[in-house]
Amino acid sequence: MGFLETPIQKSAYKFAKDAHKGQVRKGTSRPYMSHCTEVARIINKHGYPEDYIVAGLLHDTVEDTDVTLQELESEFGEDVANIVKYVTVEKNPKSTWISRKVTYIKNLTDAPEGAVVVSAADKLHNITETLEKWLKVGDSVFLIFNADKENQKWYYRSLTEMYFLRGLFFENKSLLKMARSINKVLGKMGM
Repeated sequence: MGFLETPIQKSAYKFAKDAHKGQVRKGTSRPYMSHCTEVARIINKHGYPEDYIVAGLLHDTVEDTDVTLQELESEFGEDVANIVKYVTVEKNPKSTWISRKVTYIKNLTDAPEGAVVVSAADKLHNITETLEKWLKVGDSVFLIFNADKENQKWYYRSLTEMYFLRGLFFENKSLLKMARSINKVLGKMGM
């Protein structure tokens, strides 16, 4: 079966689409679900297991909607819920952007392979979309984010270093390839 054709992938797609209903990508009018679909497509393209693809579809549901990890576990199993848990940024309004990102990176350093893969696919899609906007408007693209270009550079470079290390540890060539792709996009923007 192809991408989004298995019963669990169809179910996860519908679940995520319903959860993200009415949300759009930052700085665009595109439905938020387009991002979740592209993350899952990247994971699928690299030949990862279905749990990773499903987690890719659902990766932002806990962070950006009212969905809980318990609901994900009940609907899609413990493995998927565990992956989503590792890629969910804490919702503490008192934390700074930097402290949230440091916590995210620290959590991923001990995360299972699936969580690192979903994170890398997520960041690859995010930075690729940022590049598309950057090519049109330059550094002003960073005004829509909660951090400036230098902080974004620190965050993405820190993540790619971690992806490389985890990719070597897992002997995961596709993860290494995603990390290289992120670095290539960063380089195009002078980051």
